[in-house]
Amino acid sequence: MFTTVSDASKVALVSLARQLERWAMPLIDCQMSTSHLASLGARDIPRADFVGEVRYLVQQTAVAAPWRFDR
Repeated sequence: MFTTVSDASKVALVSLARQLERWAMPLIDCQMSTSHLASLGARDIPRADFVGEVRYLVQQTAVAAPWRFDR
């Protein structure tokens, strides 16, 4: 992410996480474990748990496109 405004990427991530929670999407795949992501609440999960969760989630009803954020 890139921004010219301090902490804008953090605000964007929090907004995304809240919207995904409303849509019952419990995961954001960060792919890299960093202290910065951990400070924002990210946590590592075992690969087997992640794969199992993804297998379950891809069978769920999709959010209608185009996505619209709740206000």
